Amino acid sequence: MVFTAITGSLISALSFTVLITVNDRWRRGLFELGRIERSLQTTREDLNTTRKTLESVQEALVTSHETLMDAERNRAQAEARVQELREYTGTLQVQTQELQQTIHVLDGQRQQLWNEQALLTETVRRRDQQLDALQEQINSQVDMLHGLRRSVTALRRGDVTISRNEPLAMAKVVLPRSDDSKVAINSLLNRANQVAYERLLPGQTPTRQIIYIPTSEVERIATVLQDNEAWIVIIRSANNVLVGENFLLAFADMRPSRQVLAAGQVLASVIVEEDERSLEAVNQRLSLLLATARNRADRLGSLNGQVMLDNQALTALVQDLVGRTTPRAALEAFSMEDGETGDPLRLGVRWLNSPLGDALDPDHG
Repeated sequence: MVFTAITGSLISALSFTVLITVNDRWRRGLFELGRIERSLQTTREDLNTTRKTLESVQEALVTSHETLMDAERNRAQAEARVQELREYTGTLQVQTQELQQTIHVLDGQRQQLWNEQALLTETVRRRDQQLDALQEQINSQVDMLHGLRRSVTALRRGDVTISRNEPLAMAKVVLPRSDDSKVAINSLLNRANQVAYERLLPGQTPTRQIIYIPTSEVERIATVLQDNEAWIVIIRSANNVLVGENFLLAFADMRPSRQVLAAGQVLASVIVEEDERSLEAVNQRLSLLLATARNRADRLGSLNGQVMLDNQALTALVQDLVGRTTPRAALEAFSMEDGETGDPLRLGVRWLNSPLGDALDPDHG
């Protein structure tokens, strides 16, 4: 059987050789066939390679598509996130504006608080100053109270000889020239000093000035007197002064001179009752009448404390009132003449229902 196979193979090979030798076309086809088969093999290999490449590309395409889908999803998510961030940014912007407004308001409130704090600080400082001034006033008032207590004690003992605001000298001054003011002021101060000496140091000869009046006060007097008008200048004591003291603080009380009373002007009236017929009762009624008239004149502007009366006529009136037959007697006190601010008070007294005629009234004998 092996022989048969070998024989068959030899026969085939010889046949093939013969065919090749005989037929050139067949020979060329045979060789082309080999080349084609090799080309086909190469093509198949290339196809396999291409197929593998295509598969790889397809796989890459699938992967790319998946990647693209992932990218799309990521982009959508990113866009959504961007939108969220935009909305959040808008919210933050609104909140920022609100915060800025709040900060602006707070800055204003802070500035207002600073201003209020500065105002409160200034108020506290002024209050402290007021308290200090008030404390000084309290201390001054306490000192004054102690002085008043000493004065009251002295008054009770009878040692105070010049009281506070008591006039020491008074004059009506009209200066024709402004350079005469110094002479007039010195003359008035000398008179006040003389009175102070007589009251505080009785029996001693005035050898020095015991009245002290501030220079500013003297300058004020001189300035006021320069208007060439009539002025009433009163030198008054500034405090209570005891007997034996050698110093007195004084000040000037200045009033324009003017008419304050008219001749015949009634200043006071009083009724002497039926049972008031004794000398003491009549004198009390007359004293009340004259004191009331004096007070009335003071309220009208009269500054001179001197009262001028006809003592002889007053004595006769008292006797007539003691011995009267009428049950009641109506009396009036009136000004005897026109009176200015610094003039003495000249009083007359009328018995209105007198059967004998009015006393102290020159017009009624």
